[in-house]
Amino acid sequence: MIAEGLELMMVGMGVVFSFLVLLVILMKLSGFLLSKFPEPEEPVKAASKAGQGGAAGSRASATMAVALAAAHRRQKGI
Repeated sequence: MIAEGLELMMVGMGVVFSFLVLLVILMKLSGFLLSKFPEPEEPVKAASKAGQGGAAGSRASATMAVALAAAHRRQKGI
């Protein structure tokens, strides 16, 4: 009974190990093959029209500026 359990355990570990080795080989192969093809360049988007997303961009910029100022003050210990 214990011998059958050990045999089943070894077979299971062998299957998992084989799968992982195959997965690593396929990942390396796909990385090699995909590195041969350059990434396509994204087309440059035209400037947004007035009122379409302009406020969201300026709000994000303002939020980033506040976060950077807070981090700077914290580093200085003010």
